[in-house]
Amino acid sequence: MVTRRGFLKTSAAVAALSVMPKGFAAVFPSKEKAIGVQLYSVRDDLQKDFDGTMKAVVDMGYKRLESFGYRDGKFFGKTPVEMKKYLDDLGAKMTGSHTGSRLLEANDTEGWDFWKKNAADTAELGCKWMIQAGYPVRDIQSILDVKRLADQFNRCGEIARANGLKFAFHNHVEEFHELEGQIPYDVMIENTEKDLVTFQIDTAQLVYGGFKCDDYVRRYPGRFANWHLKDANPDGEGSTEFGKGLVDFEALFAVAELAGLEDYYVEQERYNMAPLDALKYYYDFLMNAPYVKW
Repeated sequence: MVTRRGFLKTSAAVAALSVMPKGFAAVFPSKEKAIGVQLYSVRDDLQKDFDGTMKAVVDMGYKRLESFGYRDGKFFGKTPVEMKKYLDDLGAKMTGSHTGSRLLEANDTEGWDFWKKNAADTAELGCKWMIQAGYPVRDIQSILDVKRLADQFNRCGEIARANGLKFAFHNHVEEFHELEGQIPYDVMIENTEKDLVTFQIDTAQLVYGGFKCDDYVRRYPGRFANWHLKDANPDGEGSTEFGKGLVDFEALFAVAELAGLEDYYVEQERYNMAPLDALKYYYDFLMNAPYVKW
C-alpha cells in the first residue's frame, strides 16, 4: 500500500482571479455547498474514538467523506456493507477511497487481483471515486517508468469504470521534480486517457512543487475533476489553515468549470489547532467564501 508522506520544502506564490466562469451553475446545479473531507485529517482521533469522531465530523456538516487505508476487503475494519449501513445511519456517504499499489508488471496477477477486488469493494461501499493515494517513488527510476505508471493508471481506470467508478491519482510533490528533463506529472497526464484517469489536485503539494494550481488547469483542461484543498505554509514546513498560506483558492475555483470539477475534499495533515477544530474552521471558511458556489 502507498502511505501518505509529508511535505518537502519548496514555495511559490499564486495570482488571484475573482470572476466565476459562465456556465458554472450548469456544472454544479445544486445551490447547497457539498463540502467533502478526507478522513485522514482526523486519523488520530479516529483511532481513539471512531464513533465519536465520525459523528462529530458529520454533525459539523461534512456529509461527503473520503476513506483511506483500505485493506483485506474492509474500510476502517468494516465490510463495505457494514460501513455503508453505518454511514447511512449517520446521514453521510463515502464518496471516495484512497488506496494504491506499487508499479506493477502487466503479468502481476496478485497486483491486478488487488485492484479488481478493491474496485468491487469500493463500488459496494457506494463510492464514486477510487484514488491512487500517492506516487510510488522507489519504483520510478526513469521517464520510461513514469510512462509504465501511466499505462497502469489507464488499466486501473478501466477496472474502475467496469465497476461503475471513476479512477483518480492524488499528487504529492515528488512528481514535480524534473526527471530526464521532464516533469513526471506532465508525462502522466499526457500518457493517460481523459475518460479513464483524472488527477486529484493536492493544492498545497502542487504549489510546493513550484507551480500554480490554476495554471495547471489551463494547461490541461478537463483533467482535474477532483481536488484536495489544503493550504501551503509559507515557510515550506507543512500545511497551514486556509487563507494563511500560499494557495489562492479563489483563483482555483475561478477555473473550476475548465477543470471539469465534480468533487472536492478538505484535507489537513499537520495542525496548529486540534484536528476537529481545524475541520470546523475549514468548513466555515468554504461556506463563507463567495467564490465557492456550491
